[in-house]
Amino acid sequence: MPLCAFQNDYLAMGVTPVENIFIEHYLPHAPGDYVRVYLYGLMQCYHPGGEMTLAKMAHLLGLEEKNVTAAFQYWERQGLLRRVSDNPPAYEYLNLATVMGGESPMEQAVYRHRDFNTRLQQIFDTRLLHPAEFMAACEWVEDLRLPEEVVLLMVEHFVRTKGRSFQFKQLEKTALQWAEQGVNTAEAARDMLTRDSAAYKLAQKVLDRFNLRRAPTKEETDLARKWLEEWKLGEDAVLVACRETVKGRNPSFGYLDGILSRNQTARTQEDMAGRLDESERLREAVKAIHEALGIQQMAPTPAELDIYRNFIAAGFSPESIQRVARSMGETGSYTMENLNRQMTSFVERNIMTDMQIAEYLDRQKLLREQAARADEKSGARTRTSAAQMEEWLGMASFPVVLFAAECARGTKLPQQYMSKLLREWKKAGFTTVEEARRQHEAMRPPAADARRTAPAALQFEQRAYTQEQLAALTDADFAKYVEDDKHDQS
Repeated sequence: MPLCAFQNDYLAMGVTPVENIFIEHYLPHAPGDYVRVYLYGLMQCYHPGGEMTLAKMAHLLGLEEKNVTAAFQYWERQGLLRRVSDNPPAYEYLNLATVMGGESPMEQAVYRHRDFNTRLQQIFDTRLLHPAEFMAACEWVEDLRLPEEVVLLMVEHFVRTKGRSFQFKQLEKTALQWAEQGVNTAEAARDMLTRDSAAYKLAQKVLDRFNLRRAPTKEETDLARKWLEEWKLGEDAVLVACRETVKGRNPSFGYLDGILSRNQTARTQEDMAGRLDESERLREAVKAIHEALGIQQMAPTPAELDIYRNFIAAGFSPESIQRVARSMGETGSYTMENLNRQMTSFVERNIMTDMQIAEYLDRQKLLREQAARADEKSGARTRTSAAQMEEWLGMASFPVVLFAAECARGTKLPQQYMSKLLREWKKAGFTTVEEARRQHEAMRPPAADARRTAPAALQFEQRAYTQEQLAALTDADFAKYVEDDKHDQS
């Protein structure tokens, strides 16, 4: 145990002194996470509390370990720390008064590049750069190994496209990209800027088409670069496609990117206009199909447009497709998927021409009408399908089917009863209503009156009289005839 030590809660209740030099000169221009790392490390200097590692500090601060490492490297470049060990990493915090009294490593770098800094300031003209901005530019030269001329060309491009007041941090990502891509000569930088310039100009023209009066963002410029470089689209082709964005509520680069993605092969103005005109015709055709099918208030989806394209590619004419949709709509509300199944069945059954489809639809309409008549005769509560009607007509003629419907009236399942009768009549070879009627009546059980048996006393042969005989009878004659009948019966 040491002779003297702080009590356990001293760390939480104590303080960590931070020089005003740090607050005034370094804190305002440093990234926030870097400041957190510096202050936490400073507290560790004043109040060491056991083993501290980069991983542990990252966990305590809620950062990634690589960000903690980057923070220490930043403060090392600023001259506030000195690395004393690489494995494990260890740093010494330097006295800020001493640091400010002499030249920090970064200040030495700035001095080495004083001509570079002068040219950098000239680019911004009346806007005076902050020391931290000079330091950032020197970091790109020192750490990223970008030549001074390359950095100056990059900064000039940003000033030209974004103005002198842009945030210097916006250059960080571009500097890293250029370093990774090996842009290490002025010629390579000019080639890169030429491509960037074309993308930026295109992005600006697209914004003008959208009636948006502002400069394009980095993301919008990146999309324009993709259209020009990856997809090899001409500028005029892109601008022609802008007309399609007016169909949306809020035209955007993302919406335009989707349009161009579906038309990447149309690289010229003429090709793009032709593809878009074709797409418009497809949309109008699908809208008409929607109306025929009973689809309300729904814009054609890309999937529905593809379905229609497949119909045309299969060899169906637009007129036949519309006629099929109209026929389906007359019998209920259907979707494009229903229509797709119907057209697919046509292909499977080799029903392809306008005449074949017209004959099929007329046949289906007739079957539905015949089924409706049969339902009326049988009193069926559920509608008989055209397919069921076609099956019945395969067993008997339509008049025989109607007679079967009459016979089924009053049964619990009329359609099933009709199918049973028609199968029996077909098996027996009956082809006419008369044959079916005789068989059905022969099979029908006798009426209730006929099934009753008369009492034995009434089962005798009775004498018949004409109207003239009855009119000529006197009361005496009538009594005699009655008496004779009784005698005959006895």
